[in-house]
Amino acid sequence: MLSYLESGTGTPVVLVHGNFACKEWWRELLQDPPEGAWLLAPDLPGFGESPVPEDFFPSIPAYAKALTDFLREKEVEEAILVGHSLGGAVVMEAADEKTRGLVLINSAPPSGLKTPEAYYPILESYQYNREALAQALAAMAPTRRPPWFPELVEKAQRMHPAHFQGNARALAAWRLERAYPGPVLVIHGAMDPLVTRALAEETAAFFPRGRLLLLENIGHSVNLENPGLLKGILEDFLKEVHGEIQGGR
Repeated sequence: MLSYLESGTGTPVVLVHGNFACKEWWRELLQDPPEGAWLLAPDLPGFGESPVPEDFFPSIPAYAKALTDFLREKEVEEAILVGHSLGGAVVMEAADEKTRGLVLINSAPPSGLKTPEAYYPILESYQYNREALAQALAAMAPTRRPPWFPELVEKAQRMHPAHFQGNARALAAWRLERAYPGPVLVIHGAMDPLVTRALAEETAAFFPRGRLLLLENIGHSVNLENPGLLKGILEDFLKEVHGEIQGGR
C-alpha cells in the first residue's frame, strides 16, 4: 500500500507527483481542495514514505502498476488522474477505460524525455549535495516556493538510491503506446526550464481530446507556485467531466 494524503469529498481526483518529489508537493491544494473533489495524493514507490518492493526497478510501467493497484485498493478506479512531470507519464500509462479524465502538469511527453548523458553524474550527486539539490528544485518553482520548501528538499534527498539516475533513464526509455480517448487537459507553465512548449503541444496533440492550457507566469510546478490557480483549473475540469457524464457521453 502506498502512503498517501487525502482531503475533500466528491469525485475522486488522484494527484501523482514528479521526480525528486512526494505527496507533500500537493499540500496547499489538499488544505484547500477544489469544490466537489476528493483528493488523494500517494507517494510512488521509493518516494516519501512509500517503501520500494523487493526487486523493484524504476520504470514508468512499474510506477503505473503501483498506481493502478492503489486505485483498486482505494476503490477509486473511476478517478480523474492528475500527473506532474514524471507523474504525468505515470498517469498516461495507467489510464484505462474507467479513467474519467487526465490532467497533465508540465508532463513528460508521450515520446519520453531524454536526459543528456552528461547530466547523470549530477543527478547522482544530489544524494550527497543538498545545496545543489535545493537549487535544482528551486529552478522547478521559479516564481514562488512555500515556506516549508526545505522539507521538500530533505524528502527528495531521501529518495531510494536507485531513483537518482533511474527515474531519468526510465523516462528516456518510455514511450506511450496507446492514447487515452477521454478528456485530457495539458497544463504548461511558460517559464518551465525543463519541459518546453513544443513538448507540451506534442502531448496535447497526441490525444484525440487533448487541449493545451498555457500559464504565462508559472514555471514547472503550478502546484507549488500558485495552488489557488490550480484549484480553479481543476474545478473547471471537474465541471467538464460531470457535464459529459450527465450528457451520456
